[in-house]
Amino acid sequence: MKNKYVFTIILSLFLFTALQSQSISEQGKLGVGLASSYPGYGLSAKYNFTETHSGQVILGGASYGFGTSSLAISGRYLYNFEAGGSKFIYQPYAYGQLGYFSVKVKFLGASESYNTVSFGVGGGIEGTVPEFVEGLAFNVELGYVGGSFDRGIGSFAGFAYGVGIHYYFDL
Repeated sequence: MKNKYVFTIILSLFLFTALQSQSISEQGKLGVGLASSYPGYGLSAKYNFTETHSGQVILGGASYGFGTSSLAISGRYLYNFEAGGSKFIYQPYAYGQLGYFSVKVKFLGASESYNTVSFGVGGGIEGTVPEFVEGLAFNVELGYVGGSFDRGIGSFAGFAYGVGIHYYFDL
């Protein structure tokens, strides 16, 4: 009789853990928050089409080390790998990204705008602690980003690094 209770408790914990592990990538979840992935940063929205396939849009600015104002719009496809963990749930992912960046430079009273279409690839890990705040997730990532500005001012390419925070809820 005692073994039956132990088995039931272990099975319940296993099922609870399995259900919790799917909470980050559960189909139909929308995550809203902030994301920064060099050189872009801003407001972010992630939507899980399935447990494996997600989309993300980041709308905000860009940091180039020059210019007086900027606009960054990035769209991403995310491939979510299997989630793991119980108290700390983590989920690795890979991404492909296309973006549009615009920077306005003011110098000695003159103003010029420069634009680029960028690309990026990378991966990261998203994690949540359901006992802390249900639905709140944090992520860190590394990748590669590149683009070429119009009017021949140059191109950029290199490592992209980022962090983010999202709150997930059902639509």
